Amino acid sequence: MNRWEKAQPLSSALSQALARVTPVSESEEIPVSDAYGRVLAEEIFSPWDLPGFVRATMDGYAVRAQDTLNASREQPAILKVIGSVEMGQDPQTLPALQEFEAMEITTGGPLPPNADAVVMLEETERLSDSVKVFVPVKPGEHLLAADSDFQRGERVFYAGHRLRAVDIGALIALGRESVRVFQRVRVGVLSTGSELVSEGEPPPGKIRETNSYVLRGLIEAQSAQARCYPIVPDEKRSLRIAIERAVHENDFVLLSGGSSVGARDWTLEILQELGEVVVHGLQIRPGKPTLFALVAHKPVVGLPGNPVSCALVFEKFARPLIAKRSGVRVLLPSHRLVPARLLSRIESVKGREDFVAVRLKLDEETGALFAEPIYGHTNNISTLVRADGIVSVPADLEKIEAGLPVWVELL
Repeated sequence: MNRWEKAQPLSSALSQALARVTPVSESEEIPVSDAYGRVLAEEIFSPWDLPGFVRATMDGYAVRAQDTLNASREQPAILKVIGSVEMGQDPQTLPALQEFEAMEITTGGPLPPNADAVVMLEETERLSDSVKVFVPVKPGEHLLAADSDFQRGERVFYAGHRLRAVDIGALIALGRESVRVFQRVRVGVLSTGSELVSEGEPPPGKIRETNSYVLRGLIEAQSAQARCYPIVPDEKRSLRIAIERAVHENDFVLLSGGSSVGARDWTLEILQELGEVVVHGLQIRPGKPTLFALVAHKPVVGLPGNPVSCALVFEKFARPLIAKRSGVRVLLPSHRLVPARLLSRIESVKGREDFVAVRLKLDEETGALFAEPIYGHTNNISTLVRADGIVSVPADLEKIEAGLPVWVELL
């Protein structure tokens, strides 16, 4: 029997795994200035209208719209200029406009009392103490309402929202100094393999272990905490002890290596002994030998040992699981997609989703973007280092011909 006969399509495997992952419940209050990338553990409502006053969207003159009703180039409305609005001025300190009066105003300035529109500077001509207005304006024209940014009582963020840079600005605008967020998920990283060394010059037959360093960066980009453990040799007792320790000390565990076919591969057997194996293989290339298990109700993902496979499976499979464990409410792709045309044909196999590394090339004359496939072994990290992105070949296709449009997922 083929050991990976139970391999599933990525989408169904991910759905099964996500259904078994529960978010962390512990939360903490932290300063808003430190909250970038963190996941909200509370709903955020606006305590007031923002900006809280009516603002001009154009440089010009604050007016009463009714005073410009019949204004034209031939018969402009003549309004007395009684002053100018200073940026940041309290609108309550401004004089109220009377009939046929106006005030100078700049973009973003507060509207004086009784004014209900702004005439653009380009549609006026300034006299010594008055202004000619050549066009009529309607109430509300060239203005932002007092609640144009946020309305009092409006829900701004749901619990489970991962805070972006712009969201930090919104929280500050709302007057928040601190915010409650879920605690960072602790992710234990175990690299396995007797052929690996952690530092120094590797002796003949050995290679430097790199996956834990790559995974640490990918984990921390999710605002999770990575804890990398010493390399575990291909020995069942040592591996079992290491997995038990990592599960005990973390909220999520990633195993790198030890999930491929081999006489000394104990990962599957140990996970079956310690918990429940939910996913046993993915119908993708690279990354078929992937495992997902629950041990002590905690997610454990067995990643392939090859550097390219390891990084790709993390992005496609492990990253969404870590996001859900972190309390993220809506799971979104982390990478941007750009359109390009394929420079050469990509071959695939029906029934298996393929991920192909590509290098992007720009035609400087036409501005067209092209994707050139990079064919390197999954053992070689250089394959991804040389790549700008990944092209996905759906499971129902055997090839994508050169010249066809593709979406490139940027790395």
